[in-house]
Amino acid sequence: MSEEQETPQENKPIDLSKDKNPEPAPFQPLGNGPVTPPPFQQPPPFGQFGGGFGQQNLPNATASLVLGILAIPACCFYGIFGLIFGVIAWVLGAGDMKKYQLNPSLYTESSYKNAKAGKICGMIATILSALMVLMFILIIVGVVANPHMFENFLRDLK
Repeated sequence: MSEEQETPQENKPIDLSKDKNPEPAPFQPLGNGPVTPPPFQQPPPFGQFGGGFGQQNLPNATASLVLGILAIPACCFYGIFGLIFGVIAWVLGAGDMKKYQLNPSLYTESSYKNAKAGKICGMIATILSALMVLMFILIIVGVVANPHMFENFLRDLK
């Protein structure tokens, strides 16, 4: 038996100089990282966010754009429908723009542009509709205040 087997309880210091063939550590240049990923790492599943893949559209971008576009011609219908569609488009577009600004890597840029266009169309339609409603209110107030002038106006149209 050897000495080590005879007295196993005894703590002996390890002599590192006894290594007969020490292998040098593999050379890896600093800053470049490993050439291949370790086998235990898997690529992220589809739909998760890394490198631009799997980005999703903003939830209300398309609705904001459609309502904003519909609100502009709807201003001609006494301003009420344009006002309703415009305000909704404005609110939806602004909310989606805030979501995009909080985390731009999560959403596509095209959906951000759609939300922005919907918000702008909603703003324009809201302003035009408000002016149209104001015009109708002024006309009604003018007719009530001066019915004689309105009768003359209608007589001149014939």
